[in-house]
Amino acid sequence: MELHQFFVHVYRELVPEEYNCEYMKIYEELDVRPHHIHKLKTEQRAAIFLLSACIAEYLSNDDEFSKSLSIKLVENAFKYINPKSENMKKYINEYQKLLESKKLNDVEDSV
Repeated sequence: MELHQFFVHVYRELVPEEYNCEYMKIYEELDVRPHHIHKLKTEQRAAIFLLSACIAEYLSNDDEFSKSLSIKLVENAFKYINPKSENMKKYINEYQKLLESKKLNDVEDSV
């Protein structure tokens, strides 16, 4: 929970409010906040990975980090998201397609 709170703080301080990160939609739908002690550890981990992916994506726009870092972080988040969750079913396929397209773009950019 402390790590989750840390990433929330870093996200709020570093990423401007007008920046639109696709992964924040999943984070919001996951409905896991640092103070939610009744949530599973796996849900907290998914939330941390999603926040860190948004931070990495924002920083990659300034060429400070590799764009593939945010993709790897989101892939790790999907390992912890329960695919049977009713509110997450509709997003999982959509965002897996988004990740695949980003991977393809990353490969094309490196060539």
